[in-house]
Amino acid sequence: MEEKKFDILMLFQIIFVILVMLISIYSKVTENYKLLPLTLILLSITLLIMGLREYKRTQGFLWGIFILCTSLYILFSAVKGIMFN
Repeated sequence: MEEKKFDILMLFQIIFVILVMLISIYSKVTENYKLLPLTLILLSITLLIMGLREYKRTQGFLWGIFILCTSLYILFSAVKGIMFN
């Protein structure tokens, strides 16, 4: 059986997932949604890291590129939301 390797991308992914969860819970509890663009930016960084890990793991274009494109779309939406508000 292949041993799971803990790499730096996994550490960053865990950190960003925890940050997204904490900011989302804070926003939901206080009903203060001014932090939504920050949440979306952190979510897009999380998806970017997931896409890089998936591409590195499988060397396949299908899921890695799909996740990277989704990450870029969320980042574009977050930046657009910041600029127009």
